[in-house]
Amino acid sequence: MSPDEFSALAMDLGPGIQVRAILDTTLYRIGGKAFATLGWPASGWAVVKVSPARQAWALSLSDAAAPEPGRRRNAGIVLLRLATMEADAAAELLAEAWSFAHRAGLARGRAGAGGGQALVTSAL
Repeated sequence: MSPDEFSALAMDLGPGIQVRAILDTTLYRIGGKAFATLGWPASGWAVVKVSPARQAWALSLSDAAAPEPGRRRNAGIVLLRLATMEADAAAELLAEAWSFAHRAGLARGRAGAGGGQALVTSAL
């Protein structure tokens, strides 16, 4: 899988996806939460963030998937070696990561509601 193919899969997940270039990486976000990063930890790699409860499932989808080393090893961060990543497995992983981030973004929005000013719109 090429970086362009990975990016196309990420962008096809639905409306509202935000893309931000940071140094040599591309960050994909939904609802204010990151769900994937292309080019991390190096060129030819990507990471997705799934629920820690779904990390073992994510790792079982492909030999190209590995857990993040270090202290975030069990936090749901999954490294993807793009050169050997299968497109169907990447699509499943991205969909799961998007869903996890989308739910977290919605929960954050609900938690932040109620203490601020109401948004008022009018039809002119």
